[in-house]
Amino acid sequence: MRKQFLCDCGSGRNKENCCETFPQVKVFMQPISDPKEYRELHANLKISAEFDMRYRGLLEFFGKDLISYKREHSPNQNRNEFLRIFSKYMTDYLEDHCPPSWKQCTPSFWEEFMFTYYPYCMHVTPHGKEVVKFLFQLKKFVKWLDKRAGTTWFEVIEKYVEESSFDLKMCEHLLNTLYLRDFPRIHHTDWKPKQDSDQIERHFNKYTETLESLFEITRITDDTVILTGLKSHRTYCIKGLPHKAVFPGLLMYGIIGKKDDDIFWNWCHTESVYPQRAKNYIIIDS
Repeated sequence: MRKQFLCDCGSGRNKENCCETFPQVKVFMQPISDPKEYRELHANLKISAEFDMRYRGLLEFFGKDLISYKREHSPNQNRNEFLRIFSKYMTDYLEDHCPPSWKQCTPSFWEEFMFTYYPYCMHVTPHGKEVVKFLFQLKKFVKWLDKRAGTTWFEVIEKYVEESSFDLKMCEHLLNTLYLRDFPRIHHTDWKPKQDSDQIERHFNKYTETLESLFEITRITDDTVILTGLKSHRTYCIKGLPHKAVFPGLLMYGIIGKKDDDIFWNWCHTESVYPQRAKNYIIIDS
């Protein structure tokens, strides 16, 4: 489950596959003509490191704005986390397909960030308030950005938040519920990840057939959840999902399994949970 782009070399191949056959390296250069420029670059590197922005971000239009936003506010972990996610969206996820300016972004740029990329980065936390923090920081940043860059994105973001904050919160609730089932002591200081991982592996070994895929919840009947594979379009009757925490339309990436004599599949492991609006932007590998 990844975004797919054609390679820039003109071969017509998928970018990832082409690069496996014809390795390419893109080099960025920043000429430095005087000590003042060097000091500024060094200061920017230090600040951007606080939210893990890749070096290439320093040479893109958004890099200086993210650094300026960071400089204008007192240290704040929630702001750092938002900037970390947003900068990785620009440099890692969009990469060379990032818009050339804030004014040339589109509503889909923000929609994809909110409903496809952010759920992929969502943390599992004891209090389950990450969505609330993220949406607050997003609105705060976009309001600042409109004043700085002369854009009008705040109304778009407010509309998206109003329309879909419930779905994002449900994604977070389901993700937390399922992770706590697999890793019950994940929030304890004495948590031993290897013990839980070994137990999950033993659980997997009980099944004769497993499938890792992106699924859409299409129906819920009593304690059975009906999933449809987005790649295969096959339906699967699932046991083992908290049916009171799911609803039709949610997308779930994970692993299901069953034994030879089983009628129903079991939900085995969760990678991520997405709202329905992410479906417009997720491309399934063929």
